[in-house]
Amino acid sequence: MKGASKTATDWDRYYRSVPPTAKLTRRYSTVVLLNAIRRFASPSGAGGLSIVEVGGANSCFLDAILAGVPCRSYDVIDTNAYGLSLLAERVGVGNVVRLHQASILEHSLDIAADLVFSVGLIEHFDPAETRAAILAHFDLVRPGGTVIITFPTPTSLYRATRGLIETCGMWQFPDERPLKPAEPLAAIRERGEAVYEKILWPLMLTQYFVVAKKTQAGETALH
Repeated sequence: MKGASKTATDWDRYYRSVPPTAKLTRRYSTVVLLNAIRRFASPSGAGGLSIVEVGGANSCFLDAILAGVPCRSYDVIDTNAYGLSLLAERVGVGNVVRLHQASILEHSLDIAADLVFSVGLIEHFDPAETRAAILAHFDLVRPGGTVIITFPTPTSLYRATRGLIETCGMWQFPDERPLKPAEPLAAIRERGEAVYEKILWPLMLTQYFVVAKKTQAGETALH
């Protein structure tokens, strides 16, 4: 899922040949994500959390979340048909898991989830679309619900790691735009309040991890 770009990431190619190193980084990311969900997300009804994963084609988190957190629904939104088909083959679809081929910028879903999250999504948009994508996370979550967003941030470690990968001709994300935290946090404050922030240093391509709470209807987010 990404904005229009002449050099957009080829997600079909990525899903056909995921780098072996991704398996290691995903383990760490999954642990951090699960810990945050358990700490900050709470169900609004019986049967567990209602979750929306944005940009989750062939999600590497869905299995662990379903195994580790009670869920009454898990919606995945992505534009990539191939990645969604891989996910459908792997986990199936039914009363809990529902797949939606749509853009976060142009969807018509009427959902008020307990938790909306994305991992490595908003950096594939230009600045205006990044803001719109972040606000759309909050449109899909209930008042008082939880939003988790991660994105690459341009630390010296990120720049060195990416530079090495690019030199080796192995970089697959031409539209990735590492973000300084101030940009996404400004958009988050329009609809919610960040309650937890962390840089995920072990990933080398450092990710900024933000947990936010959507403000109650009619309230203004704290600045």
